[in-house]
Amino acid sequence: MEALTVAVLMGGTSAERAVSLASGQMVVEGLHQKGHRVYPIEITADGFWRNREKDVLAISIPCSVMEALNPIPDIVFIALHGPMGEDGTVQGLLETLSIPYTGSGVLASALGMDKRKSRLLFAGAGLLVPPHLMIQDHRNIADAVQNAETLWGYPLVVKPNNSGSSLGVTITRDSQHLPENIEQAFTLSQQVLLEPYLTGTEITAPLLGNESPMALPVIEIVPPGEFFDYRCKYNGLTQEICPARIPSAQRNHAQQIAVTAFVLLGCSGFARADMIISQNQIYLLEMNTIPGLTRESLVPKAAKAAGLSFSDLLDQIVKLGLERWH
Repeated sequence: MEALTVAVLMGGTSAERAVSLASGQMVVEGLHQKGHRVYPIEITADGFWRNREKDVLAISIPCSVMEALNPIPDIVFIALHGPMGEDGTVQGLLETLSIPYTGSGVLASALGMDKRKSRLLFAGAGLLVPPHLMIQDHRNIADAVQNAETLWGYPLVVKPNNSGSSLGVTITRDSQHLPENIEQAFTLSQQVLLEPYLTGTEITAPLLGNESPMALPVIEIVPPGEFFDYRCKYNGLTQEICPARIPSAQRNHAQQIAVTAFVLLGCSGFARADMIISQNQIYLLEMNTIPGLTRESLVPKAAKAAGLSFSDLLDQIVKLGLERWH
């Protein structure tokens, strides 16, 4: 692919800001290796857009979106994670400016971020998802707790409905700590999910493509703790085994589930389907439309197992973004 002008968008206002900055820096370095003209754009914690390359030249005042994107790039590589970045908001902004970008469009991004809505779509298509209850606001906590205790007992999983990197996710083993864990999840999302705790083998299937995505090798995740939480994702202590140590029939099934979910949401470019094998059943947990691209991230590891270097993976994501745009 010919050299392009690529703006890498990173940072943001979400709780996943630090991960996004790490992903963004890796993307900048990888695209430089492919010969592209790359400049990093940071969305600050206060929501300002800043051209970090110009900061090197001592121009550090946060500027407007169009000033930050000057010169106008051939494409924006979105390396944002979480709300106000992965949820369709930035995608919509770039579309109004007629600037191509990588990854999924507005609707697929919004659906991927909303666990409840995406699960309703998955279940409607015949995919197996964990049972769950939605808590809409603080006034419904007592009723939701009582219903969850009656339906499933303990332990219970509490998770924000639209947050990533397992932030705010807790496993609760008694009624004493459940309300406070729910309140903690509410600090990251306006809705909270309650689920039974499924034990089994955690796996993930990255995908690459547009209308006809390719499932990359399935990765088995073996965290040192109870589950693959935020700390385990980025401290380097989790075993990430690729290909997963599961029967080939299960690997194929997991890849089929991932492809079905990708197409169902209308995803583009790349994504990652997180699943768990529990009692010989594969449950689809969620679809990440902008998976991490740090040194500890899963998509680059699966791509490497498929014969793609990190810089080749980034080049392919850029190419797919331009194909989707045109």
